[in-house]
Amino acid sequence: PPSRPCLLPASLLTPLPTPRSSNNRKGILLPGFATMLTGSTFAVVSEEVEWKPLAATSPGIVASAAPPKAKKAVEFNEDSEIAFFTNMFRWSHTAFQEIWPQLVFQITWVIVVWVMIWYWPEFTLPEELKYAHSTIGKPLAFLLVFKSGQGYGNYVEGRKMLGGLCNNCREMAQAVFTYKLSDSADMVKVEMLRKVIRRKMNLMLAFQRQWAREAKEGFSPGCGLEEEEYVGTGDAANWHMDPSSPAIANMISQQEFEMYNTIAPTARPAYVQTEINKLAAELSLETAYPEHMFYGFTANSADTMNIFKGVYRIVETAVPHPYIHLLYMLNFIYCFLVPLIYCPNSTIEKNEKFQFMSGWVASILISACFNGIMEVSGLLHNPFGHDLIDHDMGEFCMKAHTETKVIAGMVKAEVGSDDTDYSKSPVE
Repeated sequence: PPSRPCLLPASLLTPLPTPRSSNNRKGILLPGFATMLTGSTFAVVSEEVEWKPLAATSPGIVASAAPPKAKKAVEFNEDSEIAFFTNMFRWSHTAFQEIWPQLVFQITWVIVVWVMIWYWPEFTLPEELKYAHSTIGKPLAFLLVFKSGQGYGNYVEGRKMLGGLCNNCREMAQAVFTYKLSDSADMVKVEMLRKVIRRKMNLMLAFQRQWAREAKEGFSPGCGLEEEEYVGTGDAANWHMDPSSPAIANMISQQEFEMYNTIAPTARPAYVQTEINKLAAELSLETAYPEHMFYGFTANSADTMNIFKGVYRIVETAVPHPYIHLLYMLNFIYCFLVPLIYCPNSTIEKNEKFQFMSGWVASILISACFNGIMEVSGLLHNPFGHDLIDHDMGEFCMKAHTETKVIAGMVKAEVGSDDTDYSKSPVE
């Protein structure tokens, strides 16, 4: 909105210079020369001379980074001839590691049932209990299949979304850096616009990642902010200290931090998108076909935000409480009844050889199966977190950063190619 403060102090703003003639495009880089659009007015500020990242003006502002994720711990090794065996008997990062309390409870309950049978062997359960148990199993299986399908669907869709974000950033960078320029294009202005747009594209992805992950599940485990709660606005804000690469503090200045700090984290990606579109509109005026360039760019820009809204939907949409409550209750009742039904099958009168053995296999396997499926479906529901099986959004942000950097570096620039590496402080 026009009332929102400018990204940089008024002292750095200068009127848009008159276009240079085609035979005098190099000119001299004036202090205060780069690009930013404020309100409905075009203004130009210095990107190369004046702009400095927050990480450079406030050394140490970025927290220590988290150690690399041990992704191989959740990968199946199928190179060995006995992989089918070694992959089965694993404990770390499996569903069994997550449901061991349920398994311990089930084993304890089987022991209790056998103690009751030992002291009261004449006691028999109502015959209809078996039919009730069988009847409960059908809706429980249906609910479990639906929930696990929803979780896996989110997982697959989440991977497509992250790939789409990278693809759109690559296409926007291609439009910005490789589109045919007009014969009268101001090359100094073009290079400044290109550089700011690339920085803002990476910043938009970083804001999307931070809202979908850090704002919901905290900062990366093992980083310097692990013990702190995410604070998105205000004097106590710590979002700018996030060390996930490329670090946000490497892509914003002090003035930009003060401005973004007043915007809700959910709205920051849209705000940066607006800035990028305005910058692209100004850059399009330097191209041979302004409308074609601008419309193509904004199509990718809009698709990027639409994909982010899909991520927003997955992260924000929880399983309704009545549904999950019914699922957990039916699952508990079903597993709870298994020992009562199967343990009395072997008594002294019926079969002395298998005394105390009946009921164990059914009780443990059914509990492991149903509780394991529930746990896995819950882990897959939000695939944008910090778990090892989750998609690493920081890794995809770095992929987009690397691709846009390579594209920028390939362009023969009149004032130097944009090879800025935002994974470290651009200004030491």
